[in-house]
Amino acid sequence: MVMLELINFLHFLGLAWGLGGATIAFIISRKTEKNPEISPATMKIIPSISKLIFAGLILLIISGIALPFYISWPLNKNLLIIKHVFVAWIFIIGMLLVFKMKKLSKYAPKPKEKPSLQFLQAKKQMKILSTMNFFLWYIVTFLSAFV
Repeated sequence: MVMLELINFLHFLGLAWGLGGATIAFIISRKTEKNPEISPATMKIIPSISKLIFAGLILLIISGIALPFYISWPLNKNLLIIKHVFVAWIFIIGMLLVFKMKKLSKYAPKPKEKPSLQFLQAKKQMKILSTMNFFLWYIVTFLSAFV
């Protein structure tokens, strides 16, 4: 019983870090679009938020693997599989975002310099990927209520 409570706590902690981090990153990136002058500060903050999201994701994966061994009530296995697929997509897109962030940093314009085509493309791709990941986090959270 104690082990179930501990693993469940870690699962909720992972969810809070992952979902909270994804939400914060999403809001900050949207603010940066409206106020490009805060972009340098955003580039310094986002890596820390990304680490929080990945720590949450790792906690979710580890505790999610352990939870079924301690749960005594029936699980909806079909929804659980769908949820796992979405979590895998969150991980894959997260890795793509890490690579795109490095590309974005590499092509970032200097102050008062016009952004390059590579920078604008990487920025657009990051916007699409981060939006997808943001919604995937909420879908996984929603599905958690029914598993």
